[in-house]
Amino acid sequence: MAKLRNNPLGDPVGKLGNFVGGKWKDGIYWLRSRIFPSQRGTLQDYREYKAGTGKVAFKQMNIRRAVMAPLGYIGRRNLETWIDVIFKDYITRHSITNRTPLNWMIHENGSRLFESMPHTDQEYDAATNAPDLTQLKASVGDLEPDAGIATAVYTTGTGALVITFDGKHFTNGLDTDLVWAMVAKKPILENTTTWKPKLFLYGPTRGNNKTRVDATVTVTLPIGLTATDLVAYIFFSDAAGTIGYSDSVAKEVTAAP
Repeated sequence: MAKLRNNPLGDPVGKLGNFVGGKWKDGIYWLRSRIFPSQRGTLQDYREYKAGTGKVAFKQMNIRRAVMAPLGYIGRRNLETWIDVIFKDYITRHSITNRTPLNWMIHENGSRLFESMPHTDQEYDAATNAPDLTQLKASVGDLEPDAGIATAVYTTGTGALVITFDGKHFTNGLDTDLVWAMVAKKPILENTTTWKPKLFLYGPTRGNNKTRVDATVTVTLPIGLTATDLVAYIFFSDAAGTIGYSDSVAKEVTAAP
């Protein structure tokens, strides 16, 4: 690419028609043909594929429809209670000014959920090829997280979800750290005809005034849910409010015997 001299466009920086221009550090301007990326992961492509008349790039389809759309959906539906509580706290403490709290939640979770699919290049299937919701980060922060959820047991008739966890701490955690709980309910998508997101969140809520040392928390959910549709998350915040939140840990819920 050579320096542009006396060209009718001046010294372009940016996009214009089928060309894109820029400037190197030494002051030399350049111009090249603009490359338009393939868009083979659209819903229309998927429908044509199902009709036997086209092809679809499932990696693009899955990242858009099975990951990014559900993340945006639960984020927007829970802005005040989740995004503007947890993720706003993180970006404020870290002076992150180029992203909104919702952007940061999606930034933290997009790749994690996409890469958790067993076969990212194959068609989404709710039972066999879907994102693993235990990989969702319900919270991010600098406080010591828990070692992991031991049990998460839901009683259908009462709606009580009892979560037990390790409760120990070794770095900046304290016995007095406050426990937060959140629950995600599948399905992730309405179906694979519309590909509309349907993932639902309960919480996050402060768990019955429990603290880290209690090593258990009970969440009250609607009665009659299917336990295997649920994923439980816990995380902590320090009582003094000087550190903020911890990363979350998660576990698939089981039904009470």
